[in-house]
Amino acid sequence: MSPFAGIALVLGALGALLAVVKAVQGRGVLGAEAARKAVHVGMGSICLAFPLLFKDAWPVWVLAGLAAAALGALRVVPVLRRAVGGVLHDVKRPSLGEMYFPAGVAVVFTLARGDALAFGVPVALLTFADAAGALVGKRWGRIKYETLEGRKSIEGSLAVGVTAWACVAVPLMGTGHDWRASAVLGAIIGIFGMMVEAISWRGLDNVFLPLAAFAQLAVDLGLSLESLMTRLAVLVAITAAAWVWRRGTVADDSARLGAALALYFFWSVGGWPWLVAPAVLLASYVRLMPAGAGGMPRHNLVAVICVGSAGLVWAVAEAYAPGTQPWLWWFTLGVATHQAVIATVRFSQGRLEWSRTAWWAMGTAQAMALQGAAFTLLDRGRTVSEVELAAGMLCVGAATAGFAACEPKLQAPDDPSARWWKQGVTAVVASAAGGVILIFL
Repeated sequence: MSPFAGIALVLGALGALLAVVKAVQGRGVLGAEAARKAVHVGMGSICLAFPLLFKDAWPVWVLAGLAAAALGALRVVPVLRRAVGGVLHDVKRPSLGEMYFPAGVAVVFTLARGDALAFGVPVALLTFADAAGALVGKRWGRIKYETLEGRKSIEGSLAVGVTAWACVAVPLMGTGHDWRASAVLGAIIGIFGMMVEAISWRGLDNVFLPLAAFAQLAVDLGLSLESLMTRLAVLVAITAAAWVWRRGTVADDSARLGAALALYFFWSVGGWPWLVAPAVLLASYVRLMPAGAGGMPRHNLVAVICVGSAGLVWAVAEAYAPGTQPWLWWFTLGVATHQAVIATVRFSQGRLEWSRTAWWAMGTAQAMALQGAAFTLLDRGRTVSEVELAAGMLCVGAATAGFAACEPKLQAPDDPSARWWKQGVTAVVASAAGGVILIFL
């Protein structure tokens, strides 16, 4: 079949799907959420046939563009919205999930490079696990937790995890993989996917879920059963800690889950040394930094994403190019910059009589001393010399000084989320600068 015939076939199938679901919804058989998820499952089921229809990625990207344009028109054109668009938009919550869905599928198809299993497992997880979580959560969800876009249920999240396990384990077993390793890998991806879905907002799980499943499958598929069991044990422990550590903490539910995912990723990439810098940051935050008059602020997922930004960049670099650079040093510089910025802010809140320069000096000195000492004990001069370490820490101090100088309201910014993003960019720049200096010294 030619690519153009395949594109026409898929577009026809998608149009028929919308028409059928609209007709069934009009008879009162399906509610708003059920109709939306019926389209979701139907779209995903059609996409699972892509390896049979297309050899190259460009037709899938053409379909993604056309589908996104059509779904966008259903959202904004009144005539189309009345005719068919209600199938997707009768649910009263802000979401662009139907727009992200084609993009997620196209990215995974490109990354899979013709491997039907590497494409099919993430798309099956996207198709069925997400829908199961939404429907179970709506029907039976009783135990709630907080996310960026409101409240989700533990019952719905468990449905995501169990369905994701089946989407991974069953295809692997069916293609001849060891059933024990397949079951364990299914549990790893199931729990990981459950947490990704739990912290996603506004439909972004339609991108995050398939990409997370693809990455986990690519990294873990060749591991031994013993290694997989170790990874599962660590992931379960981190997940349990995130759920149990609930009351009186400085992070809400989605923030703790996001932090757990980041820590597991760091550990899975580089082992326990990659947990040292975050541990130093957390211990310093809790024990060594003063609190403002209102106590420690309560942070959401945006804060976790921004604090983890530099770390995620260098952890991904370690995963794809291990050993080509001392990525752990770049990672440590990013975490150290966050620690310096956070300490500077906390001293500004807790030591109002000090000057801005004093806030910066105390915050950066603490971060540079603690993170520098911890890295020195880990590295022992194998990859980073004393001169290079000092130069990297100077980048941390300079970046923090720039942040403090450009932030007029350190104690109470008008837009806390905007400041977190600014802090994330500062950490990436500081760590990259320190890494570049290491290359040229």
